[in-house]
Amino acid sequence: MHRFTRTAGLCLAIATLALAGCSNTFRHNYMRDQASHHVYRKELVEIWPAVHQELKERGLSWRENPGVFVLETEWRESGGGTLGPTTSSRFLVEGLRLANGGVSLRVTRLDRTSQSIGVGYTDGVVRNSRERAAAANGSTASGSLPTENRSSRDTELELALLQRIDPEGAAKLEADAKSAHP
Repeated sequence: MHRFTRTAGLCLAIATLALAGCSNTFRHNYMRDQASHHVYRKELVEIWPAVHQELKERGLSWRENPGVFVLETEWRESGGGTLGPTTSSRFLVEGLRLANGGVSLRVTRLDRTSQSIGVGYTDGVVRNSRERAAAANGSTASGSLPTENRSSRDTELELALLQRIDPEGAAKLEADAKSAHP
């Protein structure tokens, strides 16, 4: 009987942790989704420096036309290596003036994946110095597979910008998430 009670208690503890983890995920997803619809009650001129600061702290560099409130970061390698596909990412951040007088920020993440390929023409057996030189000097063909490009809205970065620019609005959003997903 003692073993059954201990096992039941352990199962209950694991279930509680799993549900708590699910609630945290639901709350975070709720916050990200709501952040994508947030309307700032400030002018773009006021919030744009905070956009610069967030990107700078993430180690990103960018190009923009002053006064337009659109910027595009440089490509940044985010994964891969010499033997596998290489992934690079960049962000497009747009400040939008809304008809109701507020402003909104929209962040789009662009990802590209490329894969280099190579084909060797040697059968693996090098019998003399001439074959060794031929194998070392261009007896292989190489190229790359077509580059795959994807773009998606980056609500994670939009949430980070909301937390930086409007901490009160972010705190209200967090409270709403907790009440929606206890």
